[in-house]
Amino acid sequence: MTPRLPGKVAIVTGSGQGIGKGIALRLAQEGADVVVAEFNAENANNTAEEIKGLGRRALPYPVDVSDAPGTAQMTADVVAEFGHIDILINNAGVAHTKPMMELTEKDWDRVLNINLRGAFFCLQAVARQMIQQIPEDLRATNSPAGNVENDKENTARKEGASGSWGKIVNLASISGRRGRPLSAHYAASKAAVISITQSTALALAPYPINVNAISPGIVDTPMWEAIDRDRVRLSGAKPGEAIAEMIRSVPLNRVSTPADLAGAVAFLCSPDADYITGQTLNVDGGFEMD
Repeated sequence: MTPRLPGKVAIVTGSGQGIGKGIALRLAQEGADVVVAEFNAENANNTAEEIKGLGRRALPYPVDVSDAPGTAQMTADVVAEFGHIDILINNAGVAHTKPMMELTEKDWDRVLNINLRGAFFCLQAVARQMIQQIPEDLRATNSPAGNVENDKENTARKEGASGSWGKIVNLASISGRRGRPLSAHYAASKAAVISITQSTALALAPYPINVNAISPGIVDTPMWEAIDRDRVRLSGAKPGEAIAEMIRSVPLNRVSTPADLAGAVAFLCSPDADYITGQTLNVDGGFEMD
């Protein structure tokens, strides 16, 4: 495989395990140096060591993505270490299974703060940096670089030019495609991620910085193991039964792996996707089709 991301620097949040780890390793295989932005410091170090084993630079960076000043500081620290940021994968998230009528404010705030607030402010901080990296001669002279609100006037590239000055991929979910009575707060957070992907893609298109998302389905990760345990507790089913029932609704008749998702993310981060923005790709074996 010819690496498609040589010389790129990528931040992957929540990459200490599961989907995020799979994405981080795939981006390293594609030639990128990777920042392992992860709440659990031990997991961050373990993933970073695996990336180094692939011959790429890796920076383990313990961070709570729900802390906006913390993600802004992370952005500055990454630039100090690597000199630039080319890719952001907003993967960090939490799932929680609980009947809608039993949800508390604490339940709601925890899920929304990490899945939505964390994703947005991390994206905002990194997008500001990506804009600052655009060469001066490609910035419009009638509007200050870095002011995303002046989108149409502040065109980063000369008319007719192609390419991208940054790739951002958010992790949504099939739960963001329709309601979920046992995880209303999680579904709401992921539906909002899809909406934010579209809004930020429009705001950043003039630079141009691509913003897309993927919606995973059932994935063989510790998070899905926890979901299965919650469903066993709520329904009295045997371990694995709830997940097995969902798999029967997947046309490809299997769970996905982190590698399945990492391939889609690597494509969206590559030059092959320079003309794709504002899209949310279902990577779910056909569970959702739209």
